[in-house]
Amino acid sequence: MKNKFGKSLNQYLETYAEKESREISNFAYSYKLVVVIPVCNEEPDCLTQIFSQITNDAILVILVVNSPENHMQSKDWQKQNNLLIKYLHDSSIKINRLSSNCNLIKSNSRYDVLLVDRNSNHLQIPEKFGVGLARKIGFDIALKLFVEGKIEKPWIFSTDADVILPHDYFKNSIENTDNYSALVLDFEHVSNDEALTQLQFLYDLKIRYYHAGVCFTGSRYDYIPLGSTLIINMYCYPQVRGFSKRSAGEDFYLLNKLAKIKPVKYCHESSKISINSRISDRVPFGTGPALQKIADLNSTDEYCYYNPDCFVYLKKWMNYLQSLWQENNLQIDQPKDELLSELFNELNCFNAFQKAKKQINSKEKWNQFIHEWFDAFRTLKAVHFFDKKFPRLNCKSLLKSPLFAKVINSQVKTFLENYNE
Repeated sequence: MKNKFGKSLNQYLETYAEKESREISNFAYSYKLVVVIPVCNEEPDCLTQIFSQITNDAILVILVVNSPENHMQSKDWQKQNNLLIKYLHDSSIKINRLSSNCNLIKSNSRYDVLLVDRNSNHLQIPEKFGVGLARKIGFDIALKLFVEGKIEKPWIFSTDADVILPHDYFKNSIENTDNYSALVLDFEHVSNDEALTQLQFLYDLKIRYYHAGVCFTGSRYDYIPLGSTLIINMYCYPQVRGFSKRSAGEDFYLLNKLAKIKPVKYCHESSKISINSRISDRVPFGTGPALQKIADLNSTDEYCYYNPDCFVYLKKWMNYLQSLWQENNLQIDQPKDELLSELFNELNCFNAFQKAKKQINSKEKWNQFIHEWFDAFRTLKAVHFFDKKFPRLNCKSLLKSPLFAKVINSQVKTFLENYNE
């Protein structure tokens, strides 16, 4: 382990990590790679599907089996989770007890499973938290094992239980951790249900179109944040104090913080992770609830998208921010464009820029300030601002829009071509 990072890793584990990482002891095995998977209400043999194309050895799977407290379906989910736990125990050749709720399960598979029980009574996820806490527990354990020399590679792979990983999944990490704080892999949603495939297309177009719009502006927050597609740099993870414990959006907030430390690389040319399309209500927002909302519409023509003008104006806004550095000085001039001027006031820019001006003495520092201040969250806030100014378009109208053709990138074009085949 790199000595210069050792102190920060240990400090995080001592101060901010979840209790499971501190309580684990007598861990006697070593692994090359580690992947964290939160599990709730899945089939008992879900790991078989997830790793069906993987041929790597020396993999540790940290499986955080969880259910929420006081949810209307908690009891049913607990029962289903117990079937999964029983299946893993029954197929094991050896079980090592690591702590009160963590066991290492060895079997004849290519991977071993570190099973974390956050499903039993008194161990369930508190209702104010969610899958973010489950991911954080797994990541904190992975980090602890890395610090102890039990994990070789300095990357934590993050995925979900509804995926099939491509055969080269574990080849996507890179030896050098100096360049990126995280890698984000490409994905595709799959289903044998024609109606569900149509719903999924509409939603996937939404997230891929938004990603293309952000790329169009030149923003460095140019990735698609899905918890099932992430690879996180272990040296950067502690610097942002880990995952948010929230029930949804934890991937968005983690990457937003990581991108301010080092770039997040979107590996759009990687082999795709196949994600099962399914309607779900386990989280308040995300793919599952979005599909349900589309299904509840009277017609799919009612499902609408941001007007491309939102991204055209977002690009104008980014250009405006760049233009404020003039002749070795920061000139805080309000935009002449009416909409941009409204956004300037909406984001309280004058006070923010005036405060930052004292520390900025070069164009490079101004650019860094823009990157950190106008982050993924404020980018989304700006899009919502412009969204109120321009009418949304349904899918048919969007695809016919000349501005849509201007905003999208080759990835969206390929996505549309593949769907129409």
